[in-house]
Amino acid sequence: MKRKVMVLAMALFLAFAVAGPIDAQGGKISVWIGWSQLLPAYQEAAADFQAERGIEVEVLAFPLREFERKLAVSVPAGEAPDIFVTSEYIIPQYIEGGYISLPPSDVSEFVNKSFDSRTLELNTIAGDIYGVPQIGIARILYWNKDHFAEAGLPDAPPQNWDQLLEYARELTVYDDKGEPVRTGISLRKFGDGSGVTEKFQIFLASAGGEILEQTADGKWRAAYNDEAGRESLKLYIDLIHKYKTDSFDTKQDSEAFALGHTSMFIREFWPIPYFKETAPDLKYGTALIPGKYEGNSGTVYSTESAFVPKSSKNADIAWEFIMFFNDDKYIKKMFEEIGWPAPRIDIDFSDVFEREPAYAIATVRPEGYRYSTYPPIGAADEIWTRLGERLEAAFRNASLVDNPEGIDKVLEDAAKETNEILKEHGLY
Repeated sequence: MKRKVMVLAMALFLAFAVAGPIDAQGGKISVWIGWSQLLPAYQEAAADFQAERGIEVEVLAFPLREFERKLAVSVPAGEAPDIFVTSEYIIPQYIEGGYISLPPSDVSEFVNKSFDSRTLELNTIAGDIYGVPQIGIARILYWNKDHFAEAGLPDAPPQNWDQLLEYARELTVYDDKGEPVRTGISLRKFGDGSGVTEKFQIFLASAGGEILEQTADGKWRAAYNDEAGRESLKLYIDLIHKYKTDSFDTKQDSEAFALGHTSMFIREFWPIPYFKETAPDLKYGTALIPGKYEGNSGTVYSTESAFVPKSSKNADIAWEFIMFFNDDKYIKKMFEEIGWPAPRIDIDFSDVFEREPAYAIATVRPEGYRYSTYPPIGAADEIWTRLGERLEAAFRNASLVDNPEGIDKVLEDAAKETNEILKEHGLY
């Protein structure tokens, strides 16, 4: 694994300019993040930290995929920042390569007592937790209340897939050629392969399925080439091609929802402050993901944690800043103003829910609701990315309408590739 990361670093070094590490001795530490929305919270904490400690904290944000490429170059080369924040499916390759520091005992104690068991389990790699979780992200459904009223639908979100399909058809507005000009639902259909897989995984989870399954010997295998996977892919094909409730040619995602160009979509919590700023008159609700069958549903849950690489010359200060940032002040700012909740069990967020009721769905945990996660293995990102490329091609393939054999072939071919990747990593 270490050799693989080093090879990738050499290949990318000339293609991407990487900001060098900030001199620890010069009274500065550096932080890299892959989500520009988080900058206000980190910059406020950095300013307060400098005022109290006299140490400058430079926070740099990059587009997510560029950020991941920069890590692939800088971490193995010993040129990483003092702190970086990334996902549980990105970090295993760097831990396996020996590039990441374990936190001091007081930080480990804080982590073990301050976060829920799901987050701790997800971030435990080879028996240790290397970072401090900053964000715990569960995906939810957004629905436009005015559109529902116009279509004569109940003032409530769909409770199962049959209702989701029915409502999407009722909500879609077509032109005289039968093409949608306002979609009933906006699905994630393209862009950033691993993200495509993640959104598919949400429906897969709500049908009782998983991308990967761990076997009795601790290894892994593709698990989505089953009934849940077939039903999930069929749902996409029906929504896009059979009933034309979604389109590749209309506005997509949160922008489409804010502009009233779609009636439902699935995302994290960050659209809530985005809508408050860009569409203050938008009337919408938030809801759990509807399951294939009512009362049997789920979603995807993932985390972002702060890590300190072994190359940091200011590790003590880096851990100090990480703990400084975990003060209630910045954690609540990150949630309420930016829409990125921390999975903390030692902070009362009731005041946030009172001021912004749309966040309250975060507290709803019905019995049996499933949380599908990324396994903390080094091959996860490659698997999700490659599967996403295949799914994107499938979503564009109208010949899959009422074609169970074609759907089976898409998933079987993808599963073979997934298992080959696992074999290459010694994980199959």
